[in-house]
Amino acid sequence: MAGSSLSDVVLRGRAILREGRERCRRQHDAGSRGTQVSTLVSDLYDDLVLEVWNQACADHFGGETPAGVALVAHGGFGRRDLAPYSDADLMLIVRGRSTAVAEKLAQALTRDLVDIGLDVGFSLRTPREACSLSWSDPVIFTSLTESRFLAGSLKVFKRFFQSLRHGAVRRGGRLVRDLIEARREERNKWGDTNYLLTPNLKKSRGGLRDIQMIRWIGFARYGEVDLERLLKLGTLTDEDYRMLRRAYDFLIRLRNELHFREGRAQDVLDRTTQVVIANAWGYKGREGVLPVEAFMQQYFDVTRDVRYAARFFADDNRSRPLIGQIIERIRAKRIGADVLMGPTHIWVEASQLREFALSLPRILRFMSLANHNNRRIGHHTWQTIRKAMQERQPAPPDAESVGAFLSLLSRGGRLAPLLQRLHELRILDQLIPEFKRTRGLLQFNAYHKYTVDAHCIRAVEAATDFAEDPTAMGRRYRRLKDKTLLHLALLIHDIGKGYEEDHSIVGARIARKTGERLDLDASSIEILEWLVLKHLAVNTVAFRHDLNDPEIVISFAKEVGSIRRLELLIIHAVADLAAVGPDVLTDWKMKLIEDLYLRTRRYFETGDLDADQEELTDEIRHQVREYLGDERSAATSLALLKQIPLSMLRREKSEDLATQLIHVAAALDAGERTLCFAQYDPIASAMRYVVIFHQDDTRVGIFARVAGAFMSCGIGILRAEIVTLENIVWDEFWVDDPEYPDQPPPKRIQTVSSRVKQLLDSPETPLPPRKRKWSVGKKDDSKTVNVLPTKVDLDNETLDRFTILSLFAYDQSGLLYRVASALSDLNLVLHFAKIDTHLDQVADVFYLTEADGRQVDAKDRQAEVRAAVLAVISPDEKESQED
Repeated sequence: MAGSSLSDVVLRGRAILREGRERCRRQHDAGSRGTQVSTLVSDLYDDLVLEVWNQACADHFGGETPAGVALVAHGGFGRRDLAPYSDADLMLIVRGRSTAVAEKLAQALTRDLVDIGLDVGFSLRTPREACSLSWSDPVIFTSLTESRFLAGSLKVFKRFFQSLRHGAVRRGGRLVRDLIEARREERNKWGDTNYLLTPNLKKSRGGLRDIQMIRWIGFARYGEVDLERLLKLGTLTDEDYRMLRRAYDFLIRLRNELHFREGRAQDVLDRTTQVVIANAWGYKGREGVLPVEAFMQQYFDVTRDVRYAARFFADDNRSRPLIGQIIERIRAKRIGADVLMGPTHIWVEASQLREFALSLPRILRFMSLANHNNRRIGHHTWQTIRKAMQERQPAPPDAESVGAFLSLLSRGGRLAPLLQRLHELRILDQLIPEFKRTRGLLQFNAYHKYTVDAHCIRAVEAATDFAEDPTAMGRRYRRLKDKTLLHLALLIHDIGKGYEEDHSIVGARIARKTGERLDLDASSIEILEWLVLKHLAVNTVAFRHDLNDPEIVISFAKEVGSIRRLELLIIHAVADLAAVGPDVLTDWKMKLIEDLYLRTRRYFETGDLDADQEELTDEIRHQVREYLGDERSAATSLALLKQIPLSMLRREKSEDLATQLIHVAAALDAGERTLCFAQYDPIASAMRYVVIFHQDDTRVGIFARVAGAFMSCGIGILRAEIVTLENIVWDEFWVDDPEYPDQPPPKRIQTVSSRVKQLLDSPETPLPPRKRKWSVGKKDDSKTVNVLPTKVDLDNETLDRFTILSLFAYDQSGLLYRVASALSDLNLVLHFAKIDTHLDQVADVFYLTEADGRQVDAKDRQAEVRAAVLAVISPDEKESQED
């Protein structure tokens, strides 16, 4: 048998590990505290390591413990806070003359422990080597600060650890700076906010790593890692100590849960697992709040407190250059009875600080001063404010506090981090009581990365970043004389989420109440309410409609009403998108938003879109015509050019469009019906396929066949725009080919193009089956938590000629093909479409008519269309629809 070659110690160890993990799981499932279960896991690992150690000593040294060698657990193993499938970090500390002995032990330990089933990190060092590496590498230092003696020479271990402790304290200032910088780099990778929707329990901000940071900084400053000892030294407050212990136990228990559920090391808390754990741990929902949201709100509360304590502990123990402190004091200016401001910081005089920190109006004015002068608040001042505000009983703000808050909102600068601090101290809840509900509120879609409160504050930050932006958006932000309404609207724009009613409508009502509570004038309240109500309008029009249709732009302009409102709404929309998550605000989206802005502003300034569009259309057609040659040789091309709308004319360079027209004309003159050619789009980082088809009297199902061709090649459609000329369908698709993340080779392009031509040229060729799942490199649908409803909306009011079908749904592999096939089956003609799978949800728009050119206007027919589309999206889901 394969296992016959394994030693007895390995076979015994495997049994011990299996039974021990099962025992730990039973203890965990019984509701034991996280620290208790982790202690059991650590005891189990200790038993296994010592079993192998003793066997190695018996095999090589006759059962005697060799001199000059110490076996040390470090890192999480040294702290004894292991999760069930954590790795085990071990080190052999050896005196120089005992190296040969240590190598025999190291070989036995690494071989047998790995064979047993442990993930082992192993090193062999002299005391000098271990300490030297610690001074140069903060990762090694942090791990060795948690060293724990396991076996061998206690004398060797004590000498090593005393050297490490004394050396660390001597180098404390530099080590603390290195630790803070290393942690900052780690946070940048794993999440620089504790409000991530899929956090890493160890490495995201506010996680276990921040608690460990306090221990490591404590060792560098005081030679101690134990929180209780740091408390007795006076470096931790009683409150922070108790909070850290509670947080530590919660996070450890949660990490144990993840390990047990996955059967492996796992620290990322994904959406599906959040739902499962919330139900398993008995969290109860309430009106508008799901059980999973209640669970995650507790997680966010815990990690917020950890983040806060870790940041202040780091600031307290950071070594600032003495010369810098002296210069700050010498160059300080008094800007109030008790406030001083230096080149980089602002602070309150120590003698006045305690009384100052008890006054909310004075604190808000002080923060406004800090923001207006772009100064950081001195650490001691802020720490005193924090303590005083935690002790203060919440109360409605007085007029002085409201005025100071509005003054704070009127400037950019460091507004976002100051709002974050006000939020952490729950002062924002007192100024805007409804904001409390957004704390840690989840957003169940595939693209939002942050909770509602974190997203709103990041939206404010995105807007204030425009102050240094050289683009047109930056210029618009800078010319806003009073930015108060913009910043306030961004802060509360999603405050209506979590209710059953549309969040924009709920948010608008809250915005009016907020404006009244903050004593804004009637005009400002009306604008604030309107901004929150319409904060999605720019995205809706720019991303889902044909901006070359004057009816669309005029309708939007009437909804906006003025250039001032237009600029507020555009800045708001861009900041909102930028705050959703990385890579959401693409160049394509910015181009569409800018196009909408310019068209709408032109309408406000001239009152006429048609004349301007006709002039621009003629100008571009003239440019294209110059590349086509004489009229006799380019007759077909010129005839096509006359049909092409402005949307297509603006989409291509004149030279490229002329080249396409020449190819299309040649193909049509030769009797071909279908052309398909491809080009890599570096802006979208995707392949763009252009499909041109000469259609006969049957105009139904063309889009579905093209979508089916892509799906059958395993390609996902990211974005699509279609235009129908008199007898030509001219479609463009931006696609994701998972087999070729970058530009595919010519052979692949030829294969895809041939498949498109085959399905269009041969109507008798059956379409691919409508599979529920396609392997196109998308995310695993089973790991998606879908709690927002699918919605299909039919609109006959916006345009006279077409029925606009808007689809709101979670992205699924093959979704577009299934919808297009359903529309084809209903004998509906598709005239225009905008597809984009990179919004919060899929929001695809189709301009439809019946086969005879009429709008889809009969109620029973509309119901039939809705039902058919819903059936191919999620057959078991009922539509959330308002009549």
